[in-house]
Amino acid sequence: MNRRSFMKTSLMAAAGCALGATSTLSVARAQEKKLVPIALQVYSLRDYASKDLRGTLKEIAKMGYKGVEFAGYYGHEAKDVRKWLDEAGLQAISTHLGVPQLLEGQFDKTAEFEKTLGNRRLIVASGLSASCATDAGNQMTAYLFNEIAYKAAKAGMQIGFHAHFNDFSDVNGKTAWELFFSRTRADIIAQMDVGNCMHGGADPYDLVAKLPGRGKLMHLKAENEKGKGGATLASEGDVVDWNRMLDIAENIGGVEWYIVEQEDCRSGSNLMDACAECMENLKKLGKA
Repeated sequence: MNRRSFMKTSLMAAAGCALGATSTLSVARAQEKKLVPIALQVYSLRDYASKDLRGTLKEIAKMGYKGVEFAGYYGHEAKDVRKWLDEAGLQAISTHLGVPQLLEGQFDKTAEFEKTLGNRRLIVASGLSASCATDAGNQMTAYLFNEIAYKAAKAGMQIGFHAHFNDFSDVNGKTAWELFFSRTRADIIAQMDVGNCMHGGADPYDLVAKLPGRGKLMHLKAENEKGKGGATLASEGDVVDWNRMLDIAENIGGVEWYIVEQEDCRSGSNLMDACAECMENLKKLGKA
């Protein structure tokens, strides 16, 4: 081999090694990107938060959660809550509220409060099950949401609707949930609550798949076998196929945040322990 050939071969080998290292790094980074960040719905720890919100946020961060979704602020000012979030290293990723807080005369106040926290997602979590259960009511509610969503978008905000067990009644051969989202703007978030959906007798796997790209926020909640209370995510008594559910959420639903919501705990335990266990189980699933 002459000098020119030797140099060419050496350069190609070096380039190959560099490409291999880059490819390995790229794969590793791609795998890291696949991890959807996980938040906790603070309502899960409401008994703690109502007494010491600042301390509760710190405990949530210690469990490994990256963000929180609120459902009330226990009388605290936005600037104080933001300070405590920053101290804990948590993001405010969304909030649960009622329709009145989004109507004329209240929307600007609501938006200002949430922007102080760094949150731009406003999720309606009550008061719509009855109004969406008839064709006419469903259509009128969808119209109202479209109007609010238009105003929210101009303010740099986004609205959504959270699933409860009674949002899946039959309306014209579809669930009220499906019909509502077929009539609303594509930027209105369909916040599926897996446990609530199954409790209502509906199929969360199918319903998330039917709304591609609209499931940016998903509530992860165990659905218990009959007679088994206190189950946490992916633990004994939880009947959800989480690998299947999360695969659909990530590849079809367009999920950006998972949100754990834990409503009860086993005898001899407490909700703080249960929320920590949920995170540990998500780690075992390779999701955290």
